[in-house]
Amino acid sequence: MPELSKKLDRFTSLLLSQASAETEQTMEALKAKHDAALSAAEDQVLLEAYGYIHREVARIRTEQGRKVSRRLLENKQALYRRREAIAGEVFALVRERVAAFTASPEYPRQLAALLTEAADQLPGAEDLILYLRPEDLPLADRLREALPSRSLQVREGELRLGGLILGSQSLRRRLDASYDTAAEELRGHFASLVGLSLADGPDADTVEGGAQA
Repeated sequence: MPELSKKLDRFTSLLLSQASAETEQTMEALKAKHDAALSAAEDQVLLEAYGYIHREVARIRTEQGRKVSRRLLENKQALYRRREAIAGEVFALVRERVAAFTASPEYPRQLAALLTEAADQLPGAEDLILYLRPEDLPLADRLREALPSRSLQVREGELRLGGLILGSQSLRRRLDASYDTAAEELRGHFASLVGLSLADGPDADTVEGGAQA
């Protein structure tokens, strides 16, 4: 019996040893799986966090970009409105001074000088047509006296500020010495100078530049 008891003890000890070893292996395997799962979870969290941060940064950049673009547009519009206001003030002053000059005694003499200069650039033409603004038509006889040896028809032209346009059908030429065209040229120069695109006025006939006031 003592021998049997020893064998049972050894067998029990062996079983316990094997069970302990298996238990340890199982625990190590479980720990390895746990660690692997934890690492994968951490990687997933980091990946999601990176994606979130990246999306937020992109969203913030887009929003800020839109705000900057909107502010730039607002500033450009404000600058454009201010330039238009300045242009309006400038050309209102120009029209005022032109109106004062055309109401002065010097204006008819200026018209006669412009007519003579323009006619000199149309030598030989006997079918001269003079275009005036409606207010200047009463000066027709006085202007004919500036060209006593040449035939001159006087017609109402699409002029508002003053000056004149002289044409010849036989020569197919027109000389523009109107204040209207001079003002438009000044307007274009002003627009180019300040970088401002101003609204175009009524389309004018194609004319050849001639004497200027």
